[in-house]
Amino acid sequence: MLEDFIHIRQRVNPISISDNEIIGTFKPDEDEIQQLINLSAYSCIEDFVLVGGRNKPLTQVTGGQEIQVKLYPLQLKDEKYYETVEELIKVSSQNYPSNRFYIYSLNFDSETSAKPEIIQNYEATTQLINYLISISDYQKEKELVFFQAKQLVIITEYKFVDLVKLENILVLISHISNSADKEERKIIFINELINSLNKIPETRSRFKYVLKNFEDIFLNYKKSHSLYLEKYSYTKFKSEIDKEIIEYSKKLQSVINDAQTKLVAIPVAFLLIIGQFDLTGEKLYFNLALILSAFVFSILLEVLLRNQFSALEFISDDVTRFQSSVDEKKIAVLGEDFAATFAKIRGLYDKQKCYLNIIRVLVWLTPVFAIGLFILSLVNNSLIGILKTFLEKF
Repeated sequence: MLEDFIHIRQRVNPISISDNEIIGTFKPDEDEIQQLINLSAYSCIEDFVLVGGRNKPLTQVTGGQEIQVKLYPLQLKDEKYYETVEELIKVSSQNYPSNRFYIYSLNFDSETSAKPEIIQNYEATTQLINYLISISDYQKEKELVFFQAKQLVIITEYKFVDLVKLENILVLISHISNSADKEERKIIFINELINSLNKIPETRSRFKYVLKNFEDIFLNYKKSHSLYLEKYSYTKFKSEIDKEIIEYSKKLQSVINDAQTKLVAIPVAFLLIIGQFDLTGEKLYFNLALILSAFVFSILLEVLLRNQFSALEFISDDVTRFQSSVDEKKIAVLGEDFAATFAKIRGLYDKQKCYLNIIRVLVWLTPVFAIGLFILSLVNNSLIGILKTFLEKF
């Protein structure tokens, strides 16, 4: 039956096309008239056709006459006809048809034709959907719900433009299903789905994200499984690394934070020297005492700063020891994520060390500034003496 329908459709010059009706004209020969009669027996075409603007029974049509026919593709029973892939997806987006079907736009017959790439992508997508259904905890139409540490909802809706090549879908299914620890592998895969999709707030967009990023999700699953073999999961191990890094970050930041109350004395001492210094040069010993106090102040803060530098270096060495203690296999699995994480902590170390050096410069500027003021006071005193001598002459 489908062969007759396909043949007539290929011969028809279409006037209008809808989901359940194709209207067009053509000039049938005697064999094609018999095909039309066969199709009418299954309600795939009406018993009457338009000939010259008038209805005429198919049995009275002669070869070579131009006729207008109406084809009804949905009347095909076990075999299916689709004008386009979009129409196929609209009718059967969740399951690859088990019976024979034909797509006119591709001239694709599922029984006799090699599958073009778009059909391969469509079939892989339905395989993914069916596998997600099989491992989900709750299903309602196209809505799937997964329960693990967190809940995940996916709606398996997609369009023609969302179809992509899913090279590893059968590899994934086989890797999980054909194994002794398939339950553990299933949980690992679901956790990777949850980690990837919970950042997508719109549930209707999640399945499209899976299609677009399937290879990345599959790669993360393989990484997690490799770590699981060592009693870890990818997410758990990365979480542990991040936890340690956060602790080291707090320690690095505390190097300056713990000394803040003491470092506030720097501007206070600076202002005190400016306010108390005698620029007339009359209180020479007082000014010298201020200079000495400034040096004592700077030496005490230098001791504090050296302690902070030592603490900073100790934390840096601790980070290096921790980084070296991580198993090389785990580093290989985490790849760039591992290197990037420790690069951040190294950046924070460099920043804190820079801040301490700036503070050290400010600390020693105080006695330097005091010496400068002392020299200025001596110069001022000499000028005042010269000025007095000059005025006494007159």
